[in-house]
Amino acid sequence: MITIELFGVPRLRAGRDALDVEAKTLGDALRALASGCPALDPSVIEDGKLKPFYAIALNGAVVPSDPRTPLADGDILLLLSADAGG
Repeated sequence: MITIELFGVPRLRAGRDALDVEAKTLGDALRALASGCPALDPSVIEDGKLKPFYAIALNGAVVPSDPRTPLADGDILLLLSADAGG
């Protein structure tokens, strides 16, 4: 199980702060997130890919939004607006 935590605009659009999904890759996780939170598609996620101006962190480290990035059971993804923070 992969936990996807939402912060900033993604959280506001989704109306929730997290979602647990089954996924082997980042692309799988983003597609599952778009399916579970339709308000994020296509404004944040489109065709299993993250739109510009959004960033994803994997277990606390910002990673490229390459849909082929492998995930392991227990991973935590954080999806946020790239302009979030200070």
